[in-house]
Amino acid sequence: MARHEELFIAVITVLVCLVQESKADGNIPKPQIIQTPVASEIYRNEKITLDCSVPDDSSGLEYIWYKDATLFNSTQIYTIDSADPSHNGEYKCQVKRGNDTSELSDPRTLSVVEPPQPDLVLSGRTKVYPAEVVHLSCNIGASSSDWTYQWHRDGQKIASTEDSSFSMGSPQAGRYTCVGVHKQRGVKTKTSNGVDLSVYGSSPKPFLTQDSASRSVLYTKEQVTLKCKIMEDSEGWTYLWYKGQDKTPRTNTGSHFNLSSVVPADSGEYRCQAERAGFKSEYSDSLSLEIKDVPQTKLELQSRWTKVFPSEVVHMKCDIQPPSPDWICKYYRDSQELNSGDCTMLSIPVSSTDSGVYTCEGVHQSRTLKTQPSNDIEVHVYDHRPKLLLSEDPSDPPIYTKEKARLTCQVKEDQEGWTYLWYKDGDQNTPVYQASEGTYTLSSAQPSDSGEYKCQVKRETFTSELSDSRALTIKDPPVPKLEQLSEWDKVFPTETVRMKCSISPPSSDWTYKWYRSQVELSSENADTLSMSSVGISHTGQYACQGVHKRHVETVLSDSISIHVYDHRPKPLLSEDPSDPPIYTKENVTLTCQVKEDQEGWTYLWYKDGDQNTPVDQASDSTYTMPSAQPSDSGEYKCQVKRESFTSELSDSRVLTIKDPPVPKLEQLSEWDKVFPTETVRMKCSISPPSSDWTYKWYRSQVQLSGENADTLSMSSVGISHTGQYACQGVHKRHVETVLSDSISIHVHGVLSKPAMSKEPMAPVIYTKETVTLSCQVMEESTGWQYVWFKDQNATPVSNTSGRSYIISSVVPLNSGQYQCRVQRGSLISGFSESLNLTVKEPPQPKLSLQSPWTKVFPSEEVILKCNIQPSSNDWSYDWYKDGLKQTRTIKNQFKIKSVDQSNNGSYTCRGIHKRQVITAHSSGITVYVYDDKAVPTLSQHPNYTSVYVEEQVTFMCEVEIDSTGWEYQWFKKNLQGPIPNTDPTTTNYTIKSASAKHEDEFWCRAQRGVYQSEPSGPIQIQVLSRPDTVLTLETDWADILTVDSLTLRCDVQVKDFEWNYTWYRDGNEMADISADIHVKSTKETYQSEYTCRGARLQRPTYSALSEAFIANNLVLKRKILLSISGCLVVGIVLIVLGCIILKVTRKPVKESKTAPDLFFTMAELKTRADIGSTADLCAAESVDKLKTTEKTESEEHPCLAEELLKEAKESQDDKETDGFISFKA
Repeated sequence: MARHEELFIAVITVLVCLVQESKADGNIPKPQIIQTPVASEIYRNEKITLDCSVPDDSSGLEYIWYKDATLFNSTQIYTIDSADPSHNGEYKCQVKRGNDTSELSDPRTLSVVEPPQPDLVLSGRTKVYPAEVVHLSCNIGASSSDWTYQWHRDGQKIASTEDSSFSMGSPQAGRYTCVGVHKQRGVKTKTSNGVDLSVYGSSPKPFLTQDSASRSVLYTKEQVTLKCKIMEDSEGWTYLWYKGQDKTPRTNTGSHFNLSSVVPADSGEYRCQAERAGFKSEYSDSLSLEIKDVPQTKLELQSRWTKVFPSEVVHMKCDIQPPSPDWICKYYRDSQELNSGDCTMLSIPVSSTDSGVYTCEGVHQSRTLKTQPSNDIEVHVYDHRPKLLLSEDPSDPPIYTKEKARLTCQVKEDQEGWTYLWYKDGDQNTPVYQASEGTYTLSSAQPSDSGEYKCQVKRETFTSELSDSRALTIKDPPVPKLEQLSEWDKVFPTETVRMKCSISPPSSDWTYKWYRSQVELSSENADTLSMSSVGISHTGQYACQGVHKRHVETVLSDSISIHVYDHRPKPLLSEDPSDPPIYTKENVTLTCQVKEDQEGWTYLWYKDGDQNTPVDQASDSTYTMPSAQPSDSGEYKCQVKRESFTSELSDSRVLTIKDPPVPKLEQLSEWDKVFPTETVRMKCSISPPSSDWTYKWYRSQVQLSGENADTLSMSSVGISHTGQYACQGVHKRHVETVLSDSISIHVHGVLSKPAMSKEPMAPVIYTKETVTLSCQVMEESTGWQYVWFKDQNATPVSNTSGRSYIISSVVPLNSGQYQCRVQRGSLISGFSESLNLTVKEPPQPKLSLQSPWTKVFPSEEVILKCNIQPSSNDWSYDWYKDGLKQTRTIKNQFKIKSVDQSNNGSYTCRGIHKRQVITAHSSGITVYVYDDKAVPTLSQHPNYTSVYVEEQVTFMCEVEIDSTGWEYQWFKKNLQGPIPNTDPTTTNYTIKSASAKHEDEFWCRAQRGVYQSEPSGPIQIQVLSRPDTVLTLETDWADILTVDSLTLRCDVQVKDFEWNYTWYRDGNEMADISADIHVKSTKETYQSEYTCRGARLQRPTYSALSEAFIANNLVLKRKILLSISGCLVVGIVLIVLGCIILKVTRKPVKESKTAPDLFFTMAELKTRADIGSTADLCAAESVDKLKTTEKTESEEHPCLAEELLKEAKESQDDKETDGFISFKA
């Protein structure tokens, strides 16, 4: 039945379609299905709309929808609110209006699918640290870009992103999922798979270790490895290594950081940090490495001399710095080892065989380390008494009164440690002088010091023989003689004066001092004084004095007087005839005279500036030209000379021999550039004036007729008067001059208005400046009267004859608009354009201090700065102190590079503009300069002159005058330069643990900038050794094996103090404080190391540590010695008894045969199989002895030595004991 229904529906549908198709040939266009959203696949629950759209008019239409050819809807828009697979199928639509029906639309297929499920991927580890970055990726196939993403933790939404990746910088633990949301359609995907993430409770902190942790100090070239590890999670890390406070890692390596050959520069605090995928752990705790250079050894001579005589004692000490109990010292002479042990002093009572080169070195007790060999100390032992050499200085007699004489006594072999004795004139009982130096000095010898001298030396109890004698002779120095070598004692400047000083008898040992008017001439020391070019300063009384090469000076010689004129002579030149001009063929005479002195001169004549070749030279003072020619014209001078001295040139005389003169034309009217109707006047003149001359006049080379006077007047000019005017003189003897120079006359047209300008051109003028206003007529002309107006006022402010109007000291009231006009006679111009003038007060300078302090010390620098606003390079600066001007500078800074007391005062400044404008003074700054340089005060705490080894001393340096801004340097006497590695900003220098190297003299100095104070007063520190402590065994040798304890005694060698005692066992302090302690006879106590020291409340608070004592060594040695002794005694007794028995029981033999040896050696007994072992023999013998004799407590078994030797051997294998020699069987 169902199949029939389906068939019936299909037939009906086909019929309807045929009917519709038959009707579709109407005018309705074919519809189109529009799908929203447009997608090939529709997701479940998505909303879909299908719109049956007709392109043209849609009014009156009916809609028919088909799904898979089945009619199901009749609206234009078909909506599916929540799609599911039942909506899958092919959709078509059709429209009709009345009887017209359209074609069926193209089909639209719907396919509804399930939304995709994303794949959530975690990049990295599922267990991370709080600050580690976690990357999640939500993958939705090829269409991932169409989706946005929602991220969930434990079902709670935590974020939304546009792309498929999500990063968390501070992740939280939980299960993470993601969901995609379609960007256009709003569809959500299924929830992704879950990813579980765990987070540690805190950031990791690496654990840093050292492979050789037991070594607190490493030495150069040793190796150390640092290890860094993350304890919780060690996978995937790289490691960063840091030193000190560096933020940049030294290296990026694995978990091991190896320093293969360390140097001191590797010392410091080391840290490590782990890094994984950009995430960094915390820093590890720091690990400190201390790397030191192998200590330096220094061999110090403790005694005073290296060159000694037999039986003297030489003390040396090997000093290892820095000191450490880990090092021992070895001493060598000529590379042969002498001694080794602790680094105490080495004392040698010398003989001649002890000469050699001594050195030492340090050896580490637990490492294979040695120091470099120390410095060499060469010791030489003489085999005879010292030989003396007596010398004299000066060595060339005579010795003069007050001269310094020195006798030197030298020990040929050795100069150190001697006391020198001096004897005079054979008196060998009482020395005239005794000192530790080998010189005897007569600082100012007198004749009474003459005599015969000897010397002798001694050192401690040793005394040398007397030297050979030396005779001294002392007398007064000779008197010098002065004589003049030049001719004149009255001379002119540049002449030569010569003198000679002589001492009898002559000697090259003398130099000379020269004096003028009792003042020494510093540069002269020869016996001749030559002044080749004297001056007025050479006038005076001259004397000389002899100076011996040994600095002995004679008395002054008699004096010679020299007078020098205050000028060189200048001749006076005269001429005859004296009234020029001179015409050709006249007679001319020149005369040369010297005013001061007329004797001995030669006269030189020069012409036209040629001073090398005189035109005449004679002893006559006149030079005559009998018939002058124009060639004789020129400039004449004369000069005189005497020997090599030459006077100045005379003033010149110009001799002119010429043809008739040239006329001179001059303009009498004021202007050569004129305007119509003005007057022009000229005059022609001949010099000298004479009535013998008449004149001719020319304009533009054309003679003006009717004019012969010396004046030409044109009363009302016109343009035709423009031209070049000249004149000519005519002598009464009919001699005509040449034409005069011409004068140009120009006649302008109409006068234009003037142009106005200002000087200075600055937009602002300061009060008291001078301002010049200029009014310029445009046409080239002169002679104007200038009229000045201000602010368009009809009354002029000034009238000037020059084109400038000067306001000499402007004030703000002078500000305004200025104009000018000009007039000359009745001619007046128009007004100029107006010009603005602005006047203001000068700016006020401001003085500031650029250097740090106004209170300074001598030689410090002070810098002041003078500011003027607005800033400009047009200013220079005057600087004043206490109102007095000091200097002027271009720059606005004033520097006093090295101040002194003269720089105290109040400083001000003022500006000087390049236009000479002067500002007011600035406010003052007071500079105070202390009287003296700063001297710091050095003090010490605690204030002990002597300190003990290991005590602390602090020095304090303070500048009491002014304590600000100082840095401090520290010095000691035996060190070149400042003490290194001190903090310059602190006033304290502390010696934390005093030692022998700190015994010195200390001082300090302060510095501020480049200024340094004077050194402080010194403080001397003496470092005392702590009292020695001796640890002794008080138990008797006989009691060591019988008592159950040992008695040890601690004794401090200094008996002046009352001591308590501190005992140490294996370096740990014990409770005992008495001088004696009892050590129980247990294996543990006997194997321990015991030391002690004294202690008290007053200084020194403790003594030095005693040497160590180990009881086990002593007991073991005692047992072994007693056992061996017992065995030897018993063995000797047995041998004697055996011999006696054998002697008694032995029968005489008939033949002489060698008797067999009945006694076996120990070696033979050991090799005989029939006897057995040594132990068996001893056991059998012990049984026999027990049967016959009872053992007392004091007896030992004869074979006890064998057992003890075995026990000692086992003990030797188990433990090595200090200072014990093993016995082996």
